[in-house]
Amino acid sequence: MRPLGCLQSCRQDVRLAVAILCLTAGWALPTLGGEASLLVSQPNVNTTVAQNVLLSVAHTFGGSPVIKWTHTSPRGTSKIAEWKPRSYANISSGYVDRVKIYDNGSLQLLNVDIRDTGYYLVTRLSMKTCIS
Repeated sequence: MRPLGCLQSCRQDVRLAVAILCLTAGWALPTLGGEASLLVSQPNVNTTVAQNVLLSVAHTFGGSPVIKWTHTSPRGTSKIAEWKPRSYANISSGYVDRVKIYDNGSLQLLNVDIRDTGYYLVTRLSMKTCIS
């Protein structure tokens, strides 16, 4: 059994870091007489380092949207991923093994790091093909 003094000094070396994630939503879509909405279920997310966190959204867009996620912090803005559900996924190299993407537009960050603190923007893009 360790003396109490040893336990206290051992505990002083444990550091806990908290990452704060703020989620915002945007969309770029021409609606032709229709309505669209994007619901962010939890705009502020607090988590601890090494945890997984789900940035959950839901949308009521028709068709097959392209979903894009970006991260903004004091170090700048970086693209995380862009995908069209059931079609293609383009995940940035810094996030390839760190995210899961979902058809509804949600994004899960795996093994959160303190560098993940910042603002997250989800954008729904309308992909139209113009033939002239």
